[in-house]
Amino acid sequence: MLLKDKKKDDFRRMFCEYYPKLVRFAVQLTGDADEGRDVVADVMEKAWERFDLLRPADRGSWLYMCVRNACINRLKHIRNENCAAAELAEATKADAESEYRDHERLLSRVEDVAEGLGEPARSIVRLCYYEHLTRRQAAERLGISYDTVKKHIAKALKLLREAVGKGDGL
Repeated sequence: MLLKDKKKDDFRRMFCEYYPKLVRFAVQLTGDADEGRDVVADVMEKAWERFDLLRPADRGSWLYMCVRNACINRLKHIRNENCAAAELAEATKADAESEYRDHERLLSRVEDVAEGLGEPARSIVRLCYYEHLTRRQAAERLGISYDTVKKHIAKALKLLREAVGKGDGL
């Protein structure tokens, strides 16, 4: 029991002596106070696990070496994360622009087909899909039956599907 208390006291003394110095060192290397404290906390945990193996004369240099290596590893990790994030952002931007262009082409094709419809199908499509009226409201506005509106919408949608399925690789 006495040996364990001595180990704790020795570690506490080492911790009090080196912790502030190591944090300053880690902050200088990382440029971030929180990151520096995290690095030193991890190193101190490792030091506790290996405390019995560390000779008192080597403890300081061992701690500085561990902090330096941990900072380098963290900086590499952060740099890799930043590069991956930048690459992901660039790829997402390119995908979004490509999808936008594809979407615009598709809409243009749909509008061309809708404009080529005869009456009353063209007016029904315009009212139901551009002005967002219900089929019943479109029928009332055009003075035709609800069933006629349904028939023309079914015919128009069939033509649109065929045109879009064939058109421009879309």
